[in-house]
Amino acid sequence: MMVPPDIERLLLIAPTWIGDTIMASGLFRAARAACPTAELTLAAPTNLLPIVEGSAWFDRVVPLDSSGVFGPLRAGRRLARPRPDAVVLLPGSLRSALTARWTGAPIRIGTRRDGRGPLLTHSIPDSDRTRPASTVDHYMRIARAAFGDEHDDAGLELTVTERDRESLQRLELGDDPLLLMVPGANRHDKRWPAERFAAVGAELHRTHGLRPVVAGAPSEGELVRSIVETMDAPGIDGPASGLDLHALKAVASRASLAICNDTGPRHIAAACGTPLVSLFGPTDHRWTILPGCIERRLLADPFLPEDQVADRCPEHCAIDRITIGDVLEAARRLLDGPPH
Repeated sequence: MMVPPDIERLLLIAPTWIGDTIMASGLFRAARAACPTAELTLAAPTNLLPIVEGSAWFDRVVPLDSSGVFGPLRAGRRLARPRPDAVVLLPGSLRSALTARWTGAPIRIGTRRDGRGPLLTHSIPDSDRTRPASTVDHYMRIARAAFGDEHDDAGLELTVTERDRESLQRLELGDDPLLLMVPGANRHDKRWPAERFAAVGAELHRTHGLRPVVAGAPSEGELVRSIVETMDAPGIDGPASGLDLHALKAVASRASLAICNDTGPRHIAAACGTPLVSLFGPTDHRWTILPGCIERRLLADPFLPEDQVADRCPEHCAIDRITIGDVLEAARRLLDGPPH
């Protein structure tokens, strides 16, 4: 254990992605349990603050911006003001290690990669990245090194706040059971075809009475609109309706089912306990195994040999190999099957 249990001020630097932040739930839980009297601060990118706001783990949540040439220096000095006694880094970047160094904290813990070992006082061997390995397990390795081997609860957790619930009012969803659909992703080759999302949404509305809510980033507005306009169901256009991360959390917590590509909202739905159909093309599902969730993962090539990685086989793992029938069958099993 590298962090003394009686420490007064502990700073955690969050990952830079929605999914990774949620997959770090076990580490956050371990930090709070190991240092119950410490002032626990989480520094996270501004766009991720709605994900962590309201959590009982943290005493303070502060925005983190280390962009630009002098970004780590500015961010580190800002985080240094409360005089943290220890910093635990979740990102594996050199910039995050520079930020931690400029806080002046006497204990700085993180993985040694990208030549950043000298910036840390306690460095942890990095995960083997030559083959897919669970990101949840990676964060739990850091948690056990920093806070003790007894911490093994890796379950996902997300707090849905009153502000999140109030943000639903502008969507005027009524009491309809909801189907959350997430057709976007940060790469086009991770996106299941839009017309198939429309077909699935229409069919599940017809057979199960689910009202589709199609979520997406503002930059995905055209994609979402094309689905809502062609779907034979009263769908909700998320970007056009102002569906932000606050409202997305509330929708996910209320939805009867979510259908997602390999993207951040998948993790939100999983952490809310929502039954989930996840679609994987040329990204290997083994990077993001989510413990304890109600999920059916559909792989573009379910017979890909275990020693191969989907990320390196884009032709074999083209996401359009997943059929509408595959998704409907998985959805019906979750909706109609025995309780999980």
